[in-house]
Amino acid sequence: MRNIFYFIAAVIAFGAAFYYYQDVSQQTATVQKLRLVAEDGLVIEAGTVIDDEFLDTYVVSQEMPRALAAEFGWALDDTAVTRINLRDQVFGQDVTGGSFLQRGHFFVDQQEAFALRIRDGYRAFSIPVATDRAVENFLNPGSLVDVVGAFEITPKVFESRILLENVEVMAVDDIDTVGEFETRDRPEYNSVTLQAPAAQVVQFAADSEAATGALSLLLRNPCENTENCIEQGSVSK
Repeated sequence: MRNIFYFIAAVIAFGAAFYYYQDVSQQTATVQKLRLVAEDGLVIEAGTVIDDEFLDTYVVSQEMPRALAAEFGWALDDTAVTRINLRDQVFGQDVTGGSFLQRGHFFVDQQEAFALRIRDGYRAFSIPVATDRAVENFLNPGSLVDVVGAFEITPKVFESRILLENVEVMAVDDIDTVGEFETRDRPEYNSVTLQAPAAQVVQFAADSEAATGALSLLLRNPCENTENCIEQGSVSK
């Protein structure tokens, strides 16, 4: 009888200790949230695009007790996936330094965010391409390319011409961010959307009609004509 009493007491003690351990673990567990650095006077203006340099300069990880996670559920978790998905996102409002990042800071309307990325005096346009004529999977949103077309000068005599030079790829098919492109494991595509000065786009529309066959994209080095590109982190974009 005494042994049964000791056994029950031991079970109760173990249960109490386990409960206490779980309670302490829950109280001391932490989560990481993303927030802007708390610089005096820092304001991230609407229209700002997030790139790797922005993440390194203005975004920090904030540790907080897991017990507060429910209250801060609106703040973005600091995970590798979240950081990838933030790349190329556009702020839809002014945000002050020290603020936790949340989905509401960015444009919900993808088309509006995309249109705001078009530079002043530029126009966005799409062209059909075959993957093998667009440097395969080495192309992604943000790449710089030349667009080349072949023209028949005389019967069976062709000449290649650069129709557009050093233009930005804004989207590959319907994917317009590097993060999403990498998440989808660099899928095959049938078209790209580019942006170029309006006058060049008008001329391109006329020239491309006379081209024979599909157009080709030539990938450019983003460091070309840029000093210390690698040291400045320009390649990472």
